[in-house]
Amino acid sequence: MPDPEFREFNFLPNLPKSNLDDRTFEDLVQECILRIPRYCPEWTNHNPGDPGITLIELFSWLVDQMLLRFNQVPRRNYVAFLELLGIRLQPPSAAHVDLTFYLTKATHQSPLRIPIYTEVATIRTESEPAVVFTTDDELIIGQPQIQGLFTARQTEHIPTSRQFSVALQRSENTQWDNLGEVTLFEDCNVNNCFYIVLAPTNPTDRSLAAHGTYGNGSNGQSVNTIQDSITGNILSLRFKGVIAGTTGINPDDPPLSWQVWDGEDWQPGILRELQDDRTKGFSFHELRQQGMNAEQVGADVILHLPQKWPTTDFGTGCQGHWIRCVYHQSRETQYPYSRSPSIRSISVSAIGGVIHASECVRVKHELLGVSDGKAGQVFYLQNTPLIQCDAHEHIQVKYPDGRVEDWQEVSDFGNSHANSRHYMMDAQNGMVQFGPLIREPNQLQKQTRDRSHQLQPWGKQIRHLSRSSHSLDAPLLSADSESQQYQEWQYGQVPPLGAEIYMTAYRVGGGSRGNVQKETLNVLRTAIPYVKRVTNYNPAQGGQEGERLDEAVIRVPEVLRSSQAAVTPADFEAIAQQVGAVYRAHCPPTRSERGDIPGLVRLFIVPLPPGADPRSSDFRQAFPYGMDPDQCFKLDVLGTKTREHLNAVLDERKPLGIQVKLDTPVYVGVKVIAEVWLEPAYNHPQTRLDIQSRLTALLYRFINPITGGFQQTGWELGRPLSTSDVVAYLQDVPEVRYVGAVKLFPIRKLASQPEWIQSDIPELAIAPGDIGLFCSWENHQDNVSKFGHDIHLMD
Repeated sequence: MPDPEFREFNFLPNLPKSNLDDRTFEDLVQECILRIPRYCPEWTNHNPGDPGITLIELFSWLVDQMLLRFNQVPRRNYVAFLELLGIRLQPPSAAHVDLTFYLTKATHQSPLRIPIYTEVATIRTESEPAVVFTTDDELIIGQPQIQGLFTARQTEHIPTSRQFSVALQRSENTQWDNLGEVTLFEDCNVNNCFYIVLAPTNPTDRSLAAHGTYGNGSNGQSVNTIQDSITGNILSLRFKGVIAGTTGINPDDPPLSWQVWDGEDWQPGILRELQDDRTKGFSFHELRQQGMNAEQVGADVILHLPQKWPTTDFGTGCQGHWIRCVYHQSRETQYPYSRSPSIRSISVSAIGGVIHASECVRVKHELLGVSDGKAGQVFYLQNTPLIQCDAHEHIQVKYPDGRVEDWQEVSDFGNSHANSRHYMMDAQNGMVQFGPLIREPNQLQKQTRDRSHQLQPWGKQIRHLSRSSHSLDAPLLSADSESQQYQEWQYGQVPPLGAEIYMTAYRVGGGSRGNVQKETLNVLRTAIPYVKRVTNYNPAQGGQEGERLDEAVIRVPEVLRSSQAAVTPADFEAIAQQVGAVYRAHCPPTRSERGDIPGLVRLFIVPLPPGADPRSSDFRQAFPYGMDPDQCFKLDVLGTKTREHLNAVLDERKPLGIQVKLDTPVYVGVKVIAEVWLEPAYNHPQTRLDIQSRLTALLYRFINPITGGFQQTGWELGRPLSTSDVVAYLQDVPEVRYVGAVKLFPIRKLASQPEWIQSDIPELAIAPGDIGLFCSWENHQDNVSKFGHDIHLMD
C-alpha cells in the first residue's frame, strides 16, 4: 500500500481509512514459516536462500497484492470520495464558562485590568492533570459612581420621569452620603420599586463621552483615552438605613427582586444568592442583633452585573447603566412590608468582575520550519488539537531579506492565485499546508475550449462552427504534440527558499474533559495584583470531542442533500442539528386541521441537556434518574447566543417569505410500575437491590428524548408507549426471568397549571400526540420522591 505522504494530491484531506486486513508482506512470510514445523517437520532450513522460502515469499507477495485490492472495497472508496469533496473532520469544541474574579480589601486607585488570555486551572491531582481555561477578553474592573436614584410607585417596562416620586441626579450639590431620609417604597405596596443609575468614573464608552454627561476624568485626561468600565463587574452597594422599628418581613427571604436593563428588557438574577443581600431586605436585621448602628455602619448588597450592559437615560437626562429593585412577593414565606424601609446614604465600589473563558492553552510565536521553495509544503504544529483561530492568530513568513508578511488562512485553495498568500490548517492534527502546483495536460484544456465553443449557454449545440472561431484563442496543436505538454496552475503563493514559517499564536484545547463542575476553577496560574481569588459559579459546558469518521460519513450526505438550502422539512431538521447544542430537531408537515399558519415553519428543538456529551462513552449513564423537561429541554437551555445563531443560519437558507418559529415538543411524562421475576441465581438480597436499581435506571434511559427507544437514539416524536414495549425492553435484560403486570401512569402539565400532574388511573397505552415526546424522571419534593419508576421484584 503506498505511503500517504506520497499521494498524488497532497492538498486533499487525509481522512483515516479502515484497514480491513493489516497484514504486510513480512507478516505473511513469518506466518508461513511458523507453520512449517507443524505441517513439514523435516524441513529445517528456513534461510532466505532455500528454494522453499523463495516460493513462500512469492506466494506471500501474491497474497499481499490481493490484500491491497481487498482494502480498496467501497468503504475506502467512500472515504476517498469524501477527501475529493474536501471534507475534513470537525475539531473538538472547547468548553466555556464564566470566571468570577474577586479583589482584595485593598482599594485600587485606578481601574484594574485582568489581561486577555489569563489562565485559570483546576487543582492538579495524582491521577488527573489540571484543566486550564483562558479568558477570551480583557476584564476591566472600574471605578463606579452613582449617577441617579429614583423611586416609583409602579414598575414600568420603559420608565418615564413623570412616574418618579423621588428623582435625585448627580450634581455639585448631590451628597450621596447624606441623603436625609429617602423612602424606598413610598406606598409600601407590591410593585413599588426604586432605580439606581451607575456609570464609571472615567467612562470609555464613546457614546457616554459624546453625550457630555460626565465630561473629562478627574485627572484631566480625555475620556476617550481613559480605560474604565463597570460592565461585567461585581459591585457592592452600601446602604445606611434609618433607625426604626421592624419592617415586618422575613429577613432571610425578603420580597425583593433585583433586575438590570439589558437594552430590551429587565433581567433578574444579578443578586446571585440571598446571602449577598446583607441588608436583609433593608431591615438591617443582623446589625441590630449585633448592636450596631445601621446609620453609621451600613450593609452591602452584592450584585453581579452582565458583561454586555448598555447605557440609556429613559428620557430623564441621566445617562448610565440602570438597575432596579422591585417589591415583588412571589412566595408564601415572603412576608409583606408593614413599613417601608428608608435609607440615609448610598455608596458603590467594585469588588470583582466576571469574564467569559474557554478551555484552552495559548501557544505564542512557534517556529514551524524553513521553506524549501517547493509547492504544497506541509508543516505541523507541536500541539494539537486546535480551536478556532481569531484575527491575531495566523501564519507569518519571515523572508531571507528580513521582511515579515502575514498570511491568511483559507478553507480551500479554489479561489487562490499564484500571488495569494494563503494557507490551509487542519485543526485535528495541526497540519499547515501551502498551495499546491497542479499540472494539467493541454489536451484537456483544448477539449474544454472546444465544448465551450460548440455549446450555447443553455446547452444547445451550434450547427455551423467555423475554424476562424478559434482565432482569438491560443493556436491549436495536434493531439500527439499536445499530449506531451502540460499547463501548470499554482494555487496560492509558495514561500521562497529559506523563508522561516512562524505561527504567531494558537490555542490548544477542546473535548469533554473541559466540562468541569462548578467551583473547581480556583488556581490562578499568573499572579495579578489585588486579585484575591477566582472561581466559576456554574459548570463549564459545550466541550465535545472531535468528530469521528463514522460521524462524518453520516453528516456529509445530509449536507450534500440539503445543498445548504432549507426547502423540505428534512432540510430544516438537518440544518438545525448542525448547531452543536441541538441534539434533535423535528419539522412536522403543516396541517390545516391543526391550525397551522401557511408560510410558518414550526421547528421543534430538543436541546442537548447541560453537562451531556453524546460522544462520550458514558453518555447514556450520565442521567441515572432521568431528565426533568423543565430543567433539560426548555429553549432557554440553548442560551441566547445559540438561539440567535440558529435563527441566523435558518434565515440565510430558508425560502423567501417563510417564517421559522422555534418551539419545543409537548413533553409527556410517564411513571412505570412493573412486576419482575428474576432468575433463581440472583436471590442474594444485595444483588436484588442492585438489579432493582439498574432496572429503574434502564427505564429512565428507555423513556427518554435523548437516549430512549429501542435504538437508543431518543424516543420518536409522536410514537405511543404501551405496556408491551416495557415488557419487551425489560425482558431483554439477562437477569430477568419474566415480566408480570405493567402499569403506565401519564404525567402532563396543563396550560392553566404550572406544575406536573400525575394521573391516578393507569393506561395500557399512552399517546403523546403528533408533536408529543415521552420522558421520565424522578423528582424530589419535601424529601418525597415523585414521578419515579417503581420496580417490584417478586419472589
